[in-house]
Amino acid sequence: MKTRFFLTSLFLGTIAFGAGADVRYTTKMGNAPAVVTTTTWVKGKRQRTEMVTDMGQMKTKTVTLTMCDQHQMVTLDTDLKIYYATPFGEGGGKAEGGQGTGTITNIYTVKDLGTEMVAQLKAHHWMVTTQTKTSGCAGNTDTTSKVEVWTAPVPVLNCPESAAYSQPTCKIKFVEQGDVRGMRAAYNGMPVKMITYQGNSQTSTMEFVDYSTAALADDLFAPPSDYKKVTATEFQQQQQQKMMQQFKVPGQ
Repeated sequence: MKTRFFLTSLFLGTIAFGAGADVRYTTKMGNAPAVVTTTTWVKGKRQRTEMVTDMGQMKTKTVTLTMCDQHQMVTLDTDLKIYYATPFGEGGGKAEGGQGTGTITNIYTVKDLGTEMVAQLKAHHWMVTTQTKTSGCAGNTDTTSKVEVWTAPVPVLNCPESAAYSQPTCKIKFVEQGDVRGMRAAYNGMPVKMITYQGNSQTSTMEFVDYSTAALADDLFAPPSDYKKVTATEFQQQQQQKMMQQFKVPGQ
């Protein structure tokens, strides 16, 4: 739970950073045989993200469009030529019975490690340790994470509306303590390299491998005209059928 809420606050902070010219960047996370490659395109109030997960024999691709001007998220399947749309704020459902309350407290310790070049970008290097305590309907936990992060002034989508989400059963209060100013400085930009730790052992690494500010075509940021709009349930059903066909043994 701690990691999920910490990363949520991280990426909400990143998505609010100012947007500028068109930009495309690619990151890689993990090592063979499990590698996740994510390419992001940003233009004005829209963003396209393609995430490819390569696990040797199994390879999947997820494409999403954040359409801030239309207050919706669109998910596409480029093989089946289908898509479905989710308005911002939906996805949590409706509460049944009373709504509980909970608290998530993040306590930060931050070290400034100077500046370095990452993917030909001048990036600031930080070590951020976060102790997270939860209570109430958020659960009762006390955990600590450590993240080494390099941030650079890369333009990103400025769409705070996309952070809206319906939480039907638990009203969360967020509390920040410790070196809050240092934490905000550490994430004042785009993370272009990130190493997460469990104790002193590295658990994952994410790093920029490509970056461009060349002009981008508008049609990257909308569903193609020959794609069929379906419901989320229909989308999932058709994807499952596709995966079954992909892994079907010849002759069966």
